[in-house]
Amino acid sequence: MPALIARLAAALLLALAAAGAAQAQGAYPNRFVRLVVPFAAATSPDVVMRIASPHLSEIWGQQMIIENRAGASGNLGAQAVASAAPDGYTVLYTVNSVICANPHMFSKLPFDPLKSFVPVSLIVNLGYVLVAKNALPAKNLQELIAMAKAQPGKLTYSSAGAGVGTHIVMELFLGMTGTNMLHIPMTTPALNAVYSGETDLTMTPNTTGVPAAKSGKARALGVTLAKRLDSLPDVPAIGEVVPGYVGDAWHGLFVPAGTPPAIVDKLAADFARVLAIPDVRKKLMDIGLEPVGNSPAEFGAIVRNDYEKWGQVIRNAGIKLD
Repeated sequence: MPALIARLAAALLLALAAAGAAQAQGAYPNRFVRLVVPFAAATSPDVVMRIASPHLSEIWGQQMIIENRAGASGNLGAQAVASAAPDGYTVLYTVNSVICANPHMFSKLPFDPLKSFVPVSLIVNLGYVLVAKNALPAKNLQELIAMAKAQPGKLTYSSAGAGVGTHIVMELFLGMTGTNMLHIPMTTPALNAVYSGETDLTMTPNTTGVPAAKSGKARALGVTLAKRLDSLPDVPAIGEVVPGYVGDAWHGLFVPAGTPPAIVDKLAADFARVLAIPDVRKKLMDIGLEPVGNSPAEFGAIVRNDYEKWGQVIRNAGIKLD
């Protein structure tokens, strides 16, 4: 009898523990969520999450803590999330280059971008504007391509550094047009080098490219997304002249591999709910960002496609960072 009572007591404790675990999972999140941004404060990923976080905290009844962990081209922050417990309480918010470009430029990474994370949702999409100094003789994309072919290696373009998005999307343009230009990595803003005439061209994010074009300090020749920007209706998408060209720079949400699917789905649904709030949408669109908020499956397909796409561009350009 004592043995039977002991077994019944053990079974009851197991049942209570299982019920408690199920209740805890069903109530996710029941404590604060740490969201790691692998870049400094005031960068665009940080800005997006500071717009979204109050609304997520309201939905959850729990605080979302933003942790800026910059360094190593985003790899430090990504590593921190990859090694975290897969319980939904440590989340990575990053840009496409960390997941889809860095693995092809660094010979050794402390994480596998396709195996260490589960894609949750593409949060915002943004592109770049190809801008030229006002004194450049080429007035449009067709003239630029013709000029670059006639004078290989003479034209210069600035970027924020080797291997960053502004470098890679330009290399995609050069590869698809069969042209060659001299890359000038900058420690100062790449756009300023165009303003001063130090370089001929640069790819700059919409957030800075649209104001640059409207200010008259530089000339916009094309935009890298699949369609024209409402804010620059007279500037063609590069794909109108170079068929198939698209150079976007999404921000996306990831969790460590092994995170329960129910938590992944809840995160995706809650972020989509926030992105549908008119005030949030307006704030994001005002700074050149397109709110998306898709499903884990949809985002996963984009990640795999971009991993292959940007890997090929990087190999063709011979970009290595170590």
